Amino acid sequence: MIKYIAWDFDGTLADSRPLIRAGMSHALGVLGLPDSVATKWLSCVGLPVEEGIIETFTPLGLRIEDVIKAYRSYPYSEHLDLIRPFDGIEILLRELQNRGIKMSLATSKRRAPLERELKRFHWESFFDIYVTPDDIQSPKPNPESLINIINHFKCTPEQIMMIGDTTYDLLMAQNAGVPSIAVTYGFHTRDQLMHTTQPIAMVNSVKDLSDILGAYVP
Repeated sequence: MIKYIAWDFDGTLADSRPLIRAGMSHALGVLGLPDSVATKWLSCVGLPVEEGIIETFTPLGLRIEDVIKAYRSYPYSEHLDLIRPFDGIEILLRELQNRGIKMSLATSKRRAPLERELKRFHWESFFDIYVTPDDIQSPKPNPESLINIINHFKCTPEQIMMIGDTTYDLLMAQNAGVPSIAVTYGFHTRDQLMHTTQPIAMVNSVKDLSDILGAYVP
């Protein structure tokens, strides 16, 4: 029986696509590149920002530091309203908390913006621990984040469920020996998720996710 849950944040709990997409469009404009490059860039969401930039722009011959500078020049703090929780997620988090399920975050979002969003949503009390790229040596799909969470809870890999929207989340879970659930309403498509790993379930909505979790958590 599952006693613990590890969540991804962007694309799983919160719809951050509008803000991420705006930042990408801004950076591409600064760099004089077509907006079509964002398609490849978006497929790297789930990795730390720097890793996604390296994967997207190294083949284009751009200096990584120039891309990072352009991306970070977007006024994110002025557009935080573009990030919103997915409908029904807060209700699900509260239900799980009330049932005694201990929860955590294994995210590629940096610690400072993550803490800002948790505070803005009043979600701090839902999570016992969160692991960001600032806390580890090897990011997703390396299992280090989940191993840290497992050690924190002193549980076995079979007792914790990873829930995420990207192949990086699912591969991290696979590498840690942790069961996973894939959500298809985030950044990666059903085909991407299906052909990379074998999650125990794949869901299209928060309601479907709630129904599936009901079969696995006490």
